Parts: sequence; structure tokens; C-alpha cells
Amino acid sequence: MGLRLSDFADANLSLERETAPLFPHSLSGPLYEERKTVSIIQQQTIQLSDQFENIREIIQTQDTFSNLSTICSFKENEKSITFRTEKIHPLTPPKSTKPVVLLFSNPHPISVQTGIFLSEPHSQAFWKRIFACNYMHPSNELIDSISQWSSDTIGTLSANLLNPTYSDEITLFFDCLESLPTNQYSDLGKIFKNKKGKALRKKTLQDPGIEHLYKISKKNNITSWVVFSAEAYRNIIGEKNIAKYAPKRIRNAIDKYHLEQDNDLFWQTLNDLRSSFVINDLEITVYLSLIARRKNDKTTDGRRYFTLMLDQIFQDIAK
Repeated sequence: MGLRLSDFADANLSLERETAPLFPHSLSGPLYEERKTVSIIQQQTIQLSDQFENIREIIQTQDTFSNLSTICSFKENEKSITFRTEKIHPLTPPKSTKPVVLLFSNPHPISVQTGIFLSEPHSQAFWKRIFACNYMHPSNELIDSISQWSSDTIGTLSANLLNPTYSDEITLFFDCLESLPTNQYSDLGKIFKNKKGKALRKKTLQDPGIEHLYKISKKNNITSWVVFSAEAYRNIIGEKNIAKYAPKRIRNAIDKYHLEQDNDLFWQTLNDLRSSFVINDLEITVYLSLIARRKNDKTTDGRRYFTLMLDQIFQDIAK
């Protein structure tokens, strides 16, 4: 099941179509309970109604969800699940910078257990790649901390992300389309099965997730979202047949750019990896970057495609 933003159109929103189709709807009251806190790791409760027994059995008995089962609990009398999730919103974003949402499909339960996004051993290099971007100027303490992970790394990284001083031009917000952690995004479909399960997922995760993203963007004057999954990008834009072969095309476009230094040609080549829409008075541009699993891919001169693509995106945002 795909989360199409066009599935959530709200008649109360003034919507203009540009290169993307429709933005979501159901921006009424929140459909889940969220604990207000400045912590990166937060607690959330959703009601499972008549799907309670099925979902509890799936999570508690299937190996696929062994990591999730350690960070959630069930209340039978309330037919609810309470779980830990994560997001990173700077406490006081510098007004002189452009705020950008780095948008992930959903959290990974191990990163939630550990205390911050992408802290699983195979994902930790993400932080080195992003802070190697030209628009980032992290402190030596932060560079050292993410270069050699230790018991202090998460605290150092969290402090820098919540109180950002790493860039004069870009401030990063980290969030997710759906808040329930699973090992793979597709695993959510194994929890919320059949017609009733899909409807419950839409009501408890998808609609509130979209509402949350809209409110955060509006509140912080965010006009740019960056996603790393073609599936998530297609879901956001609402078109199934775009962004095909994105990783290969991104690498080819970067190679060509570094030969010709033609920024306009770069984005013409990847025109379907950047889409915009207007909701009320807020214009959002969504970018598809290189998938995080390819974060270690190198150019012929040893640079990382992952970092170079983010450089192109940040340059487009900052201009």
C-alpha cells in the first residue's frame, strides 16, 4: 500500500499544482497522543480498536518484529499500543539559515533503542557523509565524535542537532512519514494487513504523520523536504512511475556535472527528482537524494556520491 499525498486532499486547503500533484489532507485534530518533550526519543500511543489482538500477536510472535517488541507495550483494556519513536527538531533554529526537513519513511527500532537516528552500526557513516557537505561546518568535537563512535557520540551529536551551529546556511530537521518503528518500511504492511488494517494505518499513522509534517513546516517556515527512498518520494508526490533507476541516474548526473559544471543541466537530467507544490501560502519543494544504503559509493576520485548529491540539493535550497 502506498501513502499518496493525493489521498489526503483537504477541501479547506488552497492547493496549486506545479510539477507535483496534490498535497495531503485530514489536517484536523491529531489522531494520536504524543508526549511533549525536547527529547529526540519520544513516546506515542495509538488506538488499535478491533485490530488489537491481530497486531499484538504479529508483533509479539514474529521474528521480524523482535526489535520493535522491545520498545513497545500493549494495553488490552484500551486496545492500544504505546511505542518509542524519534524526531529531531532544533530547539531554536537560527533565523539566518534555511530550515530543511530530512524525511525518512519510518524509524528503525535499533536507532530508537540506541537514542538517535541512524545509530545502527551499518548506518553510522550517514553522519560522516552529511557533515562532509560543503554547506556544513561542524566543530572538531563533532567530527571526532562521529568519526569514531563511542559512548559519548550520541550525546555530542544530539546536542549539536538540537542546538545547531554546524552551518551558516542550512538547519536540519529530522522526521518520518510514519512514526511506528520497523526494520524495513515494507514491514508496516505486515502489521496492518487486509482492508481493515490498511484503514487503521491510514487513520493512526499516515494521516497524523502528514498533519504533523504540515504543521512543523508551517511553524518553522520550512519549504524544502529531502527524502532518501524512491518509494517514499513517489508516495509523497503521488506518482508511481517517476524516479526510476534513481541511484544510477544520480551517479551519472554527478559525474557529468563535475566535468561540465552545468547546474541547470544537472537538474534537467534529474527533473523528476525535484517536485514542488503549494499549500495555502506555503510552497514545498521535495527532493529525492541518493538512498542511504549507497552512502559509501565513491566517484573515481574518491569522493562520496551521497555527499555530492546533498551538496547539489543544499545549493539549490540555499540559492
